[in-house]
Amino acid sequence: MLTMRLLLLSAALLVGSPAPAGAQAYMFETGATLLAKCRNKAPEYGLACTAYIVGVVDGIRKDMFIGRARPVCWPDRMSADEARKTVIAYLERWPDQRTAPASVLVSVALNERWSCQK
Repeated sequence: MLTMRLLLLSAALLVGSPAPAGAQAYMFETGATLLAKCRNKAPEYGLACTAYIVGVVDGIRKDMFIGRARPVCWPDRMSADEARKTVIAYLERWPDQRTAPASVLVSVALNERWSCQK
């Protein structure tokens, strides 16, 4: 778990350019806003939650394809629902991390579930 927390901290520090002390980098989604969408019972929010997570996964896989990201050990045929459930479980288990960028948390959640280290 300490490794995941260090990975999250490192990734969060790399997001955006340096900001003045006390300022936060802008992001479209935080872990908290994503979890709120995912928990909302209205269908459009569920779709927004799943679409966001799938978009992050596709973005990471695109970066891997063009050589700009490390390989991951996620299943090749991971379903959108499986990714969504994994991310929600992670966000519910680690409330202290919900202020971080949601895109970072999606990656951390999936890497925690499907770690390359066996």
